[in-house]
Amino acid sequence: MEKNSTKDFIIETAHQLFLKKGYQNVTVVDICESCKISKTTFYYHLNSKEDIILHFYDSITHNLSQFLISIFAMDNYWEQLMMCFEYLVTEASKYGTDFFSQMMISNLKEDYGSYDFRDELTDIAVMIIKKGQEFGQIRNQSDAKALYMASAYTFLGHEVTWCIKKGKFDWIKETRTALENIYDVTPELRKQM
Repeated sequence: MEKNSTKDFIIETAHQLFLKKGYQNVTVVDICESCKISKTTFYYHLNSKEDIILHFYDSITHNLSQFLISIFAMDNYWEQLMMCFEYLVTEASKYGTDFFSQMMISNLKEDYGSYDFRDELTDIAVMIIKKGQEFGQIRNQSDAKALYMASAYTFLGHEVTWCIKKGKFDWIKETRTALENIYDVTPELRKQM
């Protein structure tokens, strides 16, 4: 295996273990055993178990971008945008609050870029917002990229709250309500929830 494919394999295997057992319950030894590699090989590719979570949003936004391509035929741009955010919440929820709490802690110690905007997702979201504005589904006519950035930071705030509340927080509902207000969506679209 090449260096990058080995690293990708380790990260993917670790993600599967995190899904099954929870981030805190998985050790580097568990990851090595599942990958059938030595700890030396693990540490050649990654500095720590913590490094694995730092790659989460890169893979999830790429998968989301691929998913969105399949729904572009829809003419409800507001729902397309909501599907972006709801997909992120659904995927994040699978990993649990301990996983995301650790990602936040890691990024508070040093900015690893986990919370940076991903161009691929930003471009798609901005395109959807512009279409929603053009067709009157999104009444807030502010700059589409500025709207997306405001909604992404709102999403992050809800993610933090979800972690603090140990998952006892309706992340999707609260995000949807906040975004309906930021984007000023039509009442008809609010009822489709």
